[in-house]
Amino acid sequence: MITHTALGIMSGSSLDGVDLTFCSFDKIDKKWNYKIIHSETVPFSEEWKIILYELPTKSAAELVEYDISFGIFLAEAVNGFLDKHGIEPDLIASHGHTIFHEPAKGFTFQLGHGQTIAQFTGVKTINDFRIKDIQLGGQGAPLVPIGDSLLFSEYEFCLNIGGIANISYDVNGSRIAFDVCPANQLLNFLSLQLGKPFDENGRFAQLGKLNRPLFDKLNSDPYFQNKSPKSLSNQYVQSVFTKILDDTDCSVEDKLYTVVKHIAFQVNEAVKDFSSGKILITGGGAHNQFLTNAILMETKNEIVIPDKEIIDFKEALIFAFMGVLRNMGEYNCLASATGATTNSSSGAIYNP
Repeated sequence: MITHTALGIMSGSSLDGVDLTFCSFDKIDKKWNYKIIHSETVPFSEEWKIILYELPTKSAAELVEYDISFGIFLAEAVNGFLDKHGIEPDLIASHGHTIFHEPAKGFTFQLGHGQTIAQFTGVKTINDFRIKDIQLGGQGAPLVPIGDSLLFSEYEFCLNIGGIANISYDVNGSRIAFDVCPANQLLNFLSLQLGKPFDENGRFAQLGKLNRPLFDKLNSDPYFQNKSPKSLSNQYVQSVFTKILDDTDCSVEDKLYTVVKHIAFQVNEAVKDFSSGKILITGGGAHNQFLTNAILMETKNEIVIPDKEIIDFKEALIFAFMGVLRNMGEYNCLASATGATTNSSSGAIYNP
């Protein structure tokens, strides 16, 4: 039996920090097994939060400059993590931080230069996991369904509630996946107006009430009429959904309550055509009990909230797994999930 080790790096649209996960993987009787050995979140400084939020509007020269400097930032975080735990992974798999994602226009860009990470860590690095799928006609997202299928097959639905919520499930032996709706991006946007980076356990939302016009406006966006595969970009969320919130005249608490109900409604839209099954919920939204209870009431499905390590590091774990598969030359991106013409082994490989 061969054991593979990998360090997964994930930086999501919630802008809370970089998730680092050192994992091992082995395959017994055609089934993949995983173990999270060490994990940690490195928070972003306020400066990096501002840079990452504003970078889509900056010049090409600044984009190139920050691609390198963010690569150095990631490498320094990795080196500290590896030194702290005395570990040496076979490879690093870095998602990077999405600045642009426009599959309809044929491009996507995740910040964090792969060669820089490899050079400063001395470890083979794989990144840029999305572009090949887009060039094959896919959305370049969601990418985690390969891990949902091979590592978490005991759950009928895998729902990740990050800045954008996404879901995956099997239909007749094919893994289907898509972005469900904006989630923590909207909740955090509103919470900041109340002086908090996020709405812990929905405490602010619970003080609000449903604003029906806002609820209907959020749910009437054309995106929700599209069939999968489909994906949402951060730019679309910020230009469309946050504008809807800004244009609505009601209390922030009412907006938070209504967004929670919107998320729960859209999750139910995603699963309502199937017989009841277990929904595994991960990502930051899994810590929000008010939100998970709203999903439970809306869907009537069995909701499974795993341990904190899986909640917080499942995406980094799966990117580590995708790196292992890429290094082996095996498929790590599923056409059934993204709409590409074929499955692919995606990711650019950099040696130090």
